Amino acid sequence: MEKQKKDFTKINGYIKEFLKFNRYNSTLDCFEAEERTKYVTKKAIQTEINKSPTDDQMEEFPRLYRFFDADSDKTAREKRVEKEMKLLQSKHSSVLNSARQIFSIAINCLQHLHNLKDGNVSQDNLGESIENYKIQLGKYHKILLSEIKSEKSELFSETVMQEHKIKLIKAKDEKNVENIIEVLLSLRVNALQISPEQRRSLVAELIRNDIFQISKEGTNSFVLELLDIASHALKHAICALISVIASTPQGVEYLIQIDMEIIRRTIEILKDQEDGSVTQRFCIAILQKTSVKEQVIPVLVENGMIDWILNLLLKSIKHEIHIFSRDFSSALLANILHCGTTLEKLEEDSDLTKDIMTKLLSLLKENIPSTVLMHILICLSYLSKERFSQQIEYCDFVNKISDFVEYYNSLSTSENDGNPEVDRKTVLDLCAHMFHPKDVSNDVSQTMEYNEMKCEDRIKEFENAEGDLIFECFQDEVS
Repeated sequence: MEKQKKDFTKINGYIKEFLKFNRYNSTLDCFEAEERTKYVTKKAIQTEINKSPTDDQMEEFPRLYRFFDADSDKTAREKRVEKEMKLLQSKHSSVLNSARQIFSIAINCLQHLHNLKDGNVSQDNLGESIENYKIQLGKYHKILLSEIKSEKSELFSETVMQEHKIKLIKAKDEKNVENIIEVLLSLRVNALQISPEQRRSLVAELIRNDIFQISKEGTNSFVLELLDIASHALKHAICALISVIASTPQGVEYLIQIDMEIIRRTIEILKDQEDGSVTQRFCIAILQKTSVKEQVIPVLVENGMIDWILNLLLKSIKHEIHIFSRDFSSALLANILHCGTTLEKLEEDSDLTKDIMTKLLSLLKENIPSTVLMHILICLSYLSKERFSQQIEYCDFVNKISDFVEYYNSLSTSENDGNPEVDRKTVLDLCAHMFHPKDVSNDVSQTMEYNEMKCEDRIKEFENAEGDLIFECFQDEVS
């Protein structure tokens, strides 16, 4: 197949971006002037400026060409994704068409029932009509089942899982980044396609097959080396799969069975990402899911996650940051502050506690999603204990909570409509539960104790109301 010509518009764009960033203004002006002339005339012969080397000429051309040639695999990967999308669209079309036909049958059946009720048709052929409806419904039911079975039968195949593992190990040994990404994405696609009630089983299969070689090797080196590779696409793919595995307690145990290095490396990647970016969201998801294990919390505290989350929430007031980042990070903060070791540290560091309390209280009246607001209230409830009485008084905690309840209760429906997530009743009920003073009629002290969240009430954002796992998938992900 003939080699495609390079996308010189894209290449030239990268070069101009580099020149502009480094303020090579004169060079940039010259480059743009040259670029505007696509052809030069010399001795009456037109010579094309932008040349595309053939395979045997590649070594003779500047090294820059080779960098972009190495990027051509990305196009192949995009083609595979496009092929998969077409297959999914075909299945979607089949399911949609079946649904339309079933709906049409239902309308005909309803019309038939009305005619029977009104006496417009005879009941002589009723049995035959019912049988016809059963045949038609059965036909489309089989189509729907076949679409589902074609996916699920392969998802739990031991052979398929082992093939993926072998390919992943081989790609890593060969340092073939594109192939590593392809295997990781394939595993995640399977995870996303499977029905919610089977997701725990999929995570169990990933662990049982030791997809990251942790149990077999007795070390984290396999996954840590993948996390260290300088490829944004790979970091995206590996973090997405780690997040899938971290969705169950067994998955978290699998990831931290050696030490906490995967957690530390995830935090490093998190802090290196743009706020609200896709990879950062997956990092937050990993940390939030693993935070249900108490032994993970000290690592989060030591690596400055409390301050990082508070700063993210404060930045989100003035700058648009993805709701997932705000929701999961605030849930993560609640789990961190829920831990006994964290509270002991805060008890020893009065200034840190005041800072956290002040920042959380300042967020209460801001325009934030109700889920984030509820997580902030839960965080504040952990700090509303007798052990923090001095900080409570310093921050005017009690009055500010009372002011918030009064303010939030006075919000009009139209104001709430601005954010469809706001559920005023839920928020106020939460306040009533967490900040309603206990019975202190026989207590002569001047302190006030509040109701507590139970130890097992750590927030699990990755489960729905039925307890099914939720695997993250974002519309703005780039394959």
